[in-house]
Amino acid sequence: EPSTPYPTLVCIDNLIHKKKIDIQWEHHQISSSSSNFPSVCSTTPIIEPSTHSQIQVNSSYDPSIEHDSSNLDQTTEPKSSNNNSSPDMLITTNEWRYCAYCLFFCYMLNDIPMINQLNGAVVLFIVYCFVLCPNDIQRRCRCIANDSTCWPNSTVWQGFNQSIDGRLVIPQSSAAVCSSTQFNAYMCALAKTQWTNSSWRIDQVGAMQSYNWENTSCSIFIENSTCDQGAVPVLAVNATLPEHVQTTIQFVQRYNLRLVIKTSGHDFLGRSRAYGALLLWVHYMKNMTLIDLYTGCGNVVSNAIRLSAGVEWGEVYSWLNEHNLTAIGGSSGTVGSVGGYSQGGGHSILSRWKGLSTDNILEFDVVTADGQRQTANACQNKDLFWALAGGGGDTFAVVLNAVLRTYPSPPLIVFLWYISPLNGTRYDNFIRDVVKFLPTLADGNWSGYFSFYDTSASLAFICPYGDMNVANVTVSGFIQNNTDLDLTKKVLFSSPSFYPFFNTVLEPNNPTGDNVLLGSRLIPEAIVRNQSDDVAQAFIDVRNNRINQGQLIGHLIAGGQVSKINNDTSVNPVWRTSLIHIIYGTGWPDLTSQADQQVIAKHVTSQVQILQKVAGGNQSGCYMNEADPNEPNWQQKFFGTQANYDRLKTIKNAVDPLGLFI
Repeated sequence: EPSTPYPTLVCIDNLIHKKKIDIQWEHHQISSSSSNFPSVCSTTPIIEPSTHSQIQVNSSYDPSIEHDSSNLDQTTEPKSSNNNSSPDMLITTNEWRYCAYCLFFCYMLNDIPMINQLNGAVVLFIVYCFVLCPNDIQRRCRCIANDSTCWPNSTVWQGFNQSIDGRLVIPQSSAAVCSSTQFNAYMCALAKTQWTNSSWRIDQVGAMQSYNWENTSCSIFIENSTCDQGAVPVLAVNATLPEHVQTTIQFVQRYNLRLVIKTSGHDFLGRSRAYGALLLWVHYMKNMTLIDLYTGCGNVVSNAIRLSAGVEWGEVYSWLNEHNLTAIGGSSGTVGSVGGYSQGGGHSILSRWKGLSTDNILEFDVVTADGQRQTANACQNKDLFWALAGGGGDTFAVVLNAVLRTYPSPPLIVFLWYISPLNGTRYDNFIRDVVKFLPTLADGNWSGYFSFYDTSASLAFICPYGDMNVANVTVSGFIQNNTDLDLTKKVLFSSPSFYPFFNTVLEPNNPTGDNVLLGSRLIPEAIVRNQSDDVAQAFIDVRNNRINQGQLIGHLIAGGQVSKINNDTSVNPVWRTSLIHIIYGTGWPDLTSQADQQVIAKHVTSQVQILQKVAGGNQSGCYMNEADPNEPNWQQKFFGTQANYDRLKTIKNAVDPLGLFI
């Protein structure tokens, strides 16, 4: 059984006692430096394929019922099989012979009298079995739903569903209800009205916030369209308890299934879905706890918070506002607070004030790839904590809860400008003025966002604990240079705390549901300050080369405390020397052909290369959560230094040797 420390002993014992079981030989791939020795032999019976219609799952569950709750490796598609054995039967005749010898001697290790009779040659052979053989063991391709040789049958799924309290559900594309085969008039009308509403999308188990990542033929805009499953996982576990997560991990490992994890589906790189996979959906794990005095690892932190996996930033801000507190989180209220956002770094409009979201995490409560629940912090499971704090979401473990710092919610000075229309040379000059204005804002402890759209632009900056008189002086020069612009909004005002600003300015401006690809670069502070003309020209070149109304979105969120904090995290080191983060993104309509979508993808990659010229060239980096999925040199761009990447990969091999988390 999976929990047995030495499954090979169980396997050979079953053989000797003539138990009627099917033996599947497995071929794993792990690092030769790994100390883990996975089972060479599995007692899992070979099972029959099944259709999901045979599985009685909770397709009409009530998600509103609350329950108590406390990219380093890539996986390829499974190889097809031409026989009834395991699709991964890669052992040669000689390997069979050596494995049989090894298994026999493994069995003898359980017999003390036999051990006493072993001679030196046999002992050396056993050493060969346990030291040399693991170097040849390799990871297997994961089983996916269309592989009839390995996918569990309906009886197995029924048993699994019972073990997780009936939480198994069937995902579908967010547009499936408008297709010819699954048409539902009421649900289709609802989908059309709520299509860009991220709160609606987050409640759909199969929906992604960027629709293209569902990768289906469904569309709410095309009458009587056909609809396939695409990249939407075929089954999902609506987990509300840690035990649901643990049982799911154990089940997936036993049957070697492909697993993906989703909280809100905001992932711009499509990592919340996978073809033919089982989805672990943690959206409804909703506990929030205020800890008056956190004392872990020698830290004494007042008003820390423990957040469960499904808690969204909007929920956090609203709750903390009742206590006159805030946390360092995202600008979209439906982004998960402790999932891929914070595990990938997590930039915030408050980051220049108190660092990245990752910098403010004190502890993780996780389920690792072996199904065990672990605590990771600066003094316990330290390597795992380091990797989780910036190395990327759903890569090293499933986070159940995390403990974060909070701060008294600061009063803000807010500067907003919305400009429309804006075109041609005047737009170019405006971009130059904005870039030159950024160091002035940074010196005054401002932070915020600037966006260059097709024919309009917007600015939204805040200054925590700012003074209105000083603020007027800071922005006056910029205003005087742009008095000719047609402003739809021009305002400088004070907010008593962070939450009113979030609720009235940030949250209403986060529509989703589009087909979109984007890429990004972090621009070093020295370059922004000393080469502002070059930075502005790069932005102008990208904008003038845009297609499909492509946009440039900038974030003045680095520098300040992001540069000063010296936490030992795995976040890309380029963050610590940067001042701004810049994104180029573009989209396309549903009817766009696959060939044209490939052209758009290459266009995004080429646009990012223009930004790279003012981001440090080949040494530039990006924010992995808002990056080009086709980034040519992703190891260096996402993770920074070779040492950072190598350490993360070593930890990955140690905590997830079979590559469960993809």
